[in-house]
Amino acid sequence: MAATVQAQYFGGASTEPAGANAEGGTKWNKEDTLTGTTPIPIPTAAGTNYSWYKMLALAVTATASTNISNRRVALASSATTGLFLFFKGSSTYTQASSGNKPTDSGSNGAVPSTYTQVSTSNQVWDSASVSAGSTGRNGNFCYLVFGVDNTYTGGAGSAIAMPTLNLVYDEA
Repeated sequence: MAATVQAQYFGGASTEPAGANAEGGTKWNKEDTLTGTTPIPIPTAAGTNYSWYKMLALAVTATASTNISNRRVALASSATTGLFLFFKGSSTYTQASSGNKPTDSGSNGAVPSTYTQVSTSNQVWDSASVSAGSTGRNGNFCYLVFGVDNTYTGGAGSAIAMPTLNLVYDEA
């Protein structure tokens, strides 16, 4: 039988907290919360402004005698012109802050250093095989950063829709 797995958000604390259900969505912003509203300004000239990162991970909520591997991330469809999502995998929890967000860029669509742009194809953030025999975080974090550049022509606000973010994995 397969494990029950949930996408969870990890943040808001100086040390790794328990995960919180992230399946209701994420608001990309400049604060260490899942649904905060501190806006990311749209650049008025060429450039890309970034959110603070959000740390998501897969968490086992009901165990099984299986292993989870090949944790992958993808967008269900392409984002609106001028909006981007970037990711990287990490085993380390570090609280998000203004001091460790990617530095805003003077180029449109710029990919932050050490990150990869999320596409509509599954991209691996953690290939390790980890037992699903205990509850809690399973595998590495997926650090995610949102970017907006000055080619974005939509309005500002906290209700700008992004495509569905898919976190997928193998279980055997």
